Amino acid sequence: MKKAQVPSWVWMALTVGHLMAFVWAVQTGCWNFPDSGRYLQAANNLHAHGELYARPWPPASRHGQELQEFTIRPIGYPAIVLALHGEGGSTVALLFVQDLLSLLNLAVVLRWWSRRSRPTNWQWGGALVLVVSFPGQLVYANAVMSEMALQTVLLQMMWFGVLTVGFKQTRYFIGSCAALVAALLIKPVFYPMAVGMAMVGVGLAWQWKRPWWALVGLSPVLVVGAYMHWNEQRTGYFHFSSIAEINLLHYNAAGVVRQTDGAATEEHWVGEVLQQANRQPTFARRQKFIQTQAVAVVRQHPVVYARQHVQGMVACFLDPGRFDICQFLQLAPPAKGGLLTQSRAGGLVQALGQLPKGLLLLLGLIGMANTCRLLLAVRGFARLKNGAAASRHGRWLAVGLIGYVVLLTGPLGAARFLVPVWPLLLALALVGFAPPAPAGLLGAEERAPMRKD
Repeated sequence: MKKAQVPSWVWMALTVGHLMAFVWAVQTGCWNFPDSGRYLQAANNLHAHGELYARPWPPASRHGQELQEFTIRPIGYPAIVLALHGEGGSTVALLFVQDLLSLLNLAVVLRWWSRRSRPTNWQWGGALVLVVSFPGQLVYANAVMSEMALQTVLLQMMWFGVLTVGFKQTRYFIGSCAALVAALLIKPVFYPMAVGMAMVGVGLAWQWKRPWWALVGLSPVLVVGAYMHWNEQRTGYFHFSSIAEINLLHYNAAGVVRQTDGAATEEHWVGEVLQQANRQPTFARRQKFIQTQAVAVVRQHPVVYARQHVQGMVACFLDPGRFDICQFLQLAPPAKGGLLTQSRAGGLVQALGQLPKGLLLLLGLIGMANTCRLLLAVRGFARLKNGAAASRHGRWLAVGLIGYVVLLTGPLGAARFLVPVWPLLLALALVGFAPPAPAGLLGAEERAPMRKD
């Protein structure tokens, strides 16, 4: 019988890969992505002025567009940056910890799969290919970006969710809610999930006769409300993050204008909306004006927007990550934007033809690997249907988290946005690649009886 452990050569390959990426990032400075500066600036201002502001201090004015920088980044990742990077310090400690988190997350998935499937050496080789063929894991472990911290938190939320269903213990449900709070303070895309958690808490409280679980499930909503009130005190507008209006204008609505009227019209329209928005007397009026204008465009062309949204969702799964690779390897970006942007403008074939042949080959291989991984994940989801209760419920939790991120990302879809939930997709793909072992070979956690507090 094969031992339920990850072979040393697999660990060696993953460790060497992370170490090489870490050294490259530290030596070249390629950790500095377009959004990294805002995280660093927010951390510095938090330390020096006690203000979560993502531009140089002080603001030019406390009016209009300047105010969006107070809430464009939630406090979670800037606080992590401040703790590990310090004001004006080195990124070495931050990147090193992120690489450790990446290895830890992969360890959780690989050890779980090892206990379930008892893979052979050749199956471990295939698993290693499934891991290394997603370069976003290495790239964002070595960039000053929030993806790796969020990935760790979401994996914990997934794990606590499975334990909650399996053992019905209050501590596990508290862990799920705490992980959600951490996630929404790192990425604002998760704050709507607080309402869902409250509904889950009420449902479980009713089903399992534990009324206090309703209060536990409500805790993320209370955190969201308190955070929105804090933002209102600083900006005069009750909201969670200004990134919502930024994405709505510059991606959702602007993408529709580009597809219907062309790039020149898009640029002119966005500029006009911003000019009028910045003339509004208050920041709240500014943000609501942007919402009104952007939503009107989307409603005017629902089919165009729906197609754009679906394209983004598909891109999340299949995008080979050209931007990530070029940024990390310090290759020159295309002059007319990313591949998805150019495909919407009808220039995808031309864009691909302008890429270096080596990079084009690499992207093609990664794209094929992404497709295979997705198909294996679907197969793995089906295989877990006949597994233990933890597996049956866990597969739905995994698909729910993946689907939530991909759905809310929408038109912004790219490989980067899949990174936080990618270990869950990998876990499903591994089960699709190598089926679970017979019931007698399953780990103890698969055979554990359902328990209550």
